[in-house]
Amino acid sequence: MTRGPMLRFRYLTPFALLALAPLGGWLGGAWTYGAAAATIICMPGLDFALRDHDPRERSVGALTKWLPRIYILAQLSATAWMALIASRPETSLFELVGLASSAGLTTGVFGFVAAHAMIHSRDDRERFLGLAMFATTFYMHFHIAHLYGHHRRAATNEDPASARLGEGLYAFLLRSVGGQLREAWTFEAERMRKRGRPVLGLGNRMPMYLATEATLVIVLALWNWRALAFIVATAVIAVALLETFNYVAHYGLRRAIGRDGRIERLTSSHSWNSRRLIDSGALSNMGYHSDHHSHPSRPFGHLRSVPGAAELPFGYATALLAALVPPVWRQIMDKRANSAMATTSERIPNPQSEIRSSDFSIR
Repeated sequence: MTRGPMLRFRYLTPFALLALAPLGGWLGGAWTYGAAAATIICMPGLDFALRDHDPRERSVGALTKWLPRIYILAQLSATAWMALIASRPETSLFELVGLASSAGLTTGVFGFVAAHAMIHSRDDRERFLGLAMFATTFYMHFHIAHLYGHHRRAATNEDPASARLGEGLYAFLLRSVGGQLREAWTFEAERMRKRGRPVLGLGNRMPMYLATEATLVIVLALWNWRALAFIVATAVIAVALLETFNYVAHYGLRRAIGRDGRIERLTSSHSWNSRRLIDSGALSNMGYHSDHHSHPSRPFGHLRSVPGAAELPFGYATALLAALVPPVWRQIMDKRANSAMATTSERIPNPQSEIRSSDFSIR
């Protein structure tokens, strides 16, 4: 096998771990926890076992273009199959928890990475796939808050999805989830007013998103309460993982504010990056987070390491585990965040490329 195919093979890691979820549902018992356990063990394990990825080794062909699409369809199919198993009276509470854990972890780690790539796409069909993934977790508003809020406000205190230095994960989760929901409503309301339309009139995506999610709840409740409990539990786990990724991605990094209130442009030093091979394969190059912020619509196969990027001391998989224990996380990351920002605080913002701290109006 040549080096090129070997590099491409790493992108199939999510499919291998996802396959354990429906298999565990079929086998029953402790096997229902298989995908969850494998993800928790394998991802950090491979983080330390595999070498750093050489950013020059990129796969940018049709494979990386189709993989997020195929993964979303596979995840939705696997989740539906497990919901069917969860609905059966003979499925025990122990098995129900295992099914939800496996579905939630694979959705939150791999499903949302694929959906994130899709909502950044300019292709309507790909955006629909991304929204379908978020609909199953009752988090469709993330599409609005992420694209029009986070990508403008990242690494500022005005962004609910950017963790502040010293902020614990669990406090951040509450602030980020509530803040992004409020931000999405605010964006849509202002967008409708600027167009001279009623705030809750046709064209406001938030009522449509909420109606879609409410319909899913009603259909599941009418069909089987056990299936509804499974989907809700899956959503809670998946969203918590997504927001934990947000917590890690910009923790403690802040853009400098000049005396005139202008905020410097977002640079490579304002996002935490990782060149670990497992982040390249299993997380679709999201370790190159700074490049993603510089080129939001760039396909993941084209993302690369950029000079001056803030680097995590480990991969994202290990970072997510460390963040679960706030004292450990702060011991590891606070000094690194202060060091990364040491020169930033002394820079003079460029008035031609930055915005004022109060200029976060919705476009």
